[in-house]
Amino acid sequence: MRGGEYSDAAFYLKSGVVEVRLGLAAAHAAPAAAAGATPPAAASMQMSGVAADGTIIVADMPVDLSANKSVLLEPGELFGELNALARYAVSSDVVARTDVVCLMIRTPALRMLFKQKEVADFKKQVDERYRARTLGSHLRQVELFAGLPSRAIERLRRTADIVSYEPGAIIVEQGAPADAFYLVRGGNVKVSVGVGAGDLAVTYLRKGEYAGETALLLNEPWPFSLQALEYVELIRIPKTEFDAAIKEHPPIETALWDTVVARLKERGHAARNPMVSQYLQMAMDSGLIHGESVLLIDLSTCTRCDDCVRACADTHGGTPRFIREGSKYQKWSIPVACYQCSDPVCLVGCPTGAITRAMGTLEVTIDPMTCIGCRNCVKRCPWGNIVEVPFSSPTLKKDIDLATKCDLCVGRKAGPACVQMCPHGAATRISFKDLVAVGQTLSA
Repeated sequence: MRGGEYSDAAFYLKSGVVEVRLGLAAAHAAPAAAAGATPPAAASMQMSGVAADGTIIVADMPVDLSANKSVLLEPGELFGELNALARYAVSSDVVARTDVVCLMIRTPALRMLFKQKEVADFKKQVDERYRARTLGSHLRQVELFAGLPSRAIERLRRTADIVSYEPGAIIVEQGAPADAFYLVRGGNVKVSVGVGAGDLAVTYLRKGEYAGETALLLNEPWPFSLQALEYVELIRIPKTEFDAAIKEHPPIETALWDTVVARLKERGHAARNPMVSQYLQMAMDSGLIHGESVLLIDLSTCTRCDDCVRACADTHGGTPRFIREGSKYQKWSIPVACYQCSDPVCLVGCPTGAITRAMGTLEVTIDPMTCIGCRNCVKRCPWGNIVEVPFSSPTLKKDIDLATKCDLCVGRKAGPACVQMCPHGAATRISFKDLVAVGQTLSA
């Protein structure tokens, strides 16, 4: 496993020894010395952080890492399960020190195992490992809890529940008693409010975001419903422990009241402006909520001159990285162009490491010199935004179908050429993290 990459599997170490090394950029500049290795028995989980692009990096190894230091794992250890389940970037490099045999457990298999009563202890063991190794540092990454004293974090770590939901599952019904605070560990959660016989999407929650503060602080039933948009992992903090944390650190309550006001405004705005809710629902249904930079073309001003396509081709050696025609929503066209997803599944399992996202950056790029045309990333992209073009590979010394995709014209000072060179200003890019910008853009 490489630090900064994404993984869709956990690994059970059956035999041999692996070395866990600091996986952030600083560590790559100063590789850990083998002589500095320490046995896992003395280790505890500390390594975590947030990259410049907001990527949450949560340590998932039974180790306490620092520069110029590494840790050895021996048979019986399980690693990578949090990355596989909650879609976090891998925090550390894991390198075989001897001949190694691992059992690779893919994410779907992990979830299947969690459902099997015959192996109920397996999920319990995985959850307890997360609680012991990672939950404390994870809680500290949430700005809300950053100022809590260590004893309060420790109490939350011991009393919180770790719960999972399948796509479409209702997590909380509007009007239900407020009995817990929820922190999203993985996946996306729809927040909606009932209006008449239907419901309106108010917002959605990503990893590291939370819900429940409104009902708990106002001591009222839930004013929203929560629904899993995909497989969701949550940390559930009971009301009694949540109240105790607030008393332990009063500034939390002040910050929460600000959130309460914002959430109630969102609810009122959705009720008064159902079109905004419609945009959000479209983004959820289409998968655009995963997009960090989505290309949109305003069909009311686009003349189909294809200057955007030519600009893209000129920037990329004659081969455009997107297809102008795509799905349509109202007056907007959504071209076949990479969204630069928050959790780019295309990165998982590239056999040569040709498709990468540098830590702290937005652009997912493909290196033509190391791409072998295996189609792994093409098949993994849920949106079909990676296309193949004929390419004579100097590395392989043969013709291949090279995987290509939008890379936001990485390195180009003026930014993406498709947007800059549109003569009518019809092309724009938005992040579906910014719901205000989404509403303003789509309603323009």
